[in-house]
Parts: sequence; structure tokens; C-alpha cells
Amino acid sequence: MIQMGRNIDTIHRQTVTDQVYDIIVRKIANGIWKKGEKIPSEIELARDLGVSRVTLKMALQKLNTLGIIETRVGEGSFVCDFSFHSFLSELLRSNLLTDDQNEIEQFRVLIEYCVLRLVTLTPPPPEKLETLEEALDQMEQAIDQDDKEAFHMAHYHFHFAVCKLSGNKLFIQLYEALKEVLFDVYKANSETTWHIYGKEETISHHQKLLDGIRECDTEKLSRLQDELLRDEFLQSR
Repeated sequence: MIQMGRNIDTIHRQTVTDQVYDIIVRKIANGIWKKGEKIPSEIELARDLGVSRVTLKMALQKLNTLGIIETRVGEGSFVCDFSFHSFLSELLRSNLLTDDQNEIEQFRVLIEYCVLRLVTLTPPPPEKLETLEEALDQMEQAIDQDDKEAFHMAHYHFHFAVCKLSGNKLFIQLYEALKEVLFDVYKANSETTWHIYGKEETISHHQKLLDGIRECDTEKLSRLQDELLRDEFLQSR
């Protein structure tokens, strides 16, 4: 009897439904069926792929669930503008992924750490820093006017602008998907900082971030993120 070694991977058999799903996803990813366009009817797809309508419906249901296509009664199926937002944000809000706020905080700090590393690989041109400077100005004005909602919105936009500077589409989509969760995190953090250190500390911290990005000073930025991560770790103990 042949003994299988532990380093041998298990062979996973792919169902016909999974194969149909993969074919449709590849056509969408390759731009054959573009966002907003209607894909062929179920009758056409089943005939062209040589599968039953039941098998095709199961593949389409999976695509619908993931938000890759949208099936409209009486109209057919259309390619969606895919976003993580439709399920990732809701999973976090419903505590299905975690109900630990410290874990969410740590996750947020580490996302920012990775984004900042990408941003500082090459010096950002001055015109790309204008969005950050404008967001910081709006934060200062909101504090002067005691407009908390305007501050919290500008605060989120500051960090989202940093993310966009990275040029990494996955991080950008992640930020967009977690917009509501991150907005609440930034809001809670700011109000805690105001209560303990005063409102100017918030501006000072973000000015240091901006300066570190402008100077491509990875050590300064790492220290700033390490301080945040250390605070979150101590709170979680």
C-alpha cells in the first residue's frame, strides 16, 4: 500500500459549475463583457458552453452573490462595477469577522503602514500632495469653527488621499469598501485624542505624516505608525 507523504497536496476536483463560473469571470476580466453590458442569455450561454440550464444558473447565482453580475427579472444579467464594499463592510459592521474594536484598530494601522511604505518608494510630485495639504487645511478650519462633522469628513479624506498616492488598486478598493468602518474609527480616535491631549495634537500628528511623505522619510513614518500600534496593543491587553 502506497503511503502519501505529508508534503503532497490534496487534489481538488473542480465541478462543472465552477468551470462555468471561471469561464464567465475570465471573459469579464479580459473585457470581452464590459461593466454595464448585458451578457448573453441563459439559453445562449448554456448552448455555447455545452452545459445544462441548472448548472448555468448555479454559476450565475455565485456571480450574483459576489456582486460580479446583477440578474434583473425579465431583462437578463449585467456586468457590475465590482467592489469589496457590498460585503466586506457589512461583514465588519455585523461583527461576523470580529467584534473586537482593538483588532479593527490594529488592522487599520497596519493598512496605513503598508500604504505609507508604498507612497515613499518614490518622491510624490508636489501637485499630488496638494490634496493632502487641502484636507489638512480643512481639518484646521473645522477645528477653528468647532465643526466636528466637517473635521471628521476631512480627516477621512486625508487618509484616503494618502492611500490613492500609493497607486495600488487593491488598497484603494479596500479603503473604499471600508469607508464607513474607517470613518467611525477615525472619528472615535480623534475625539479621544481631543479629550486627552487637545485638538491641536490631531493636527500636529497629521502635519508630521504630511512632512514624512513629502520628505520620503520612512523612519519618521514608521515611528508614527509604531506609536499608534503600540497604543492599540496596550489597550488590548
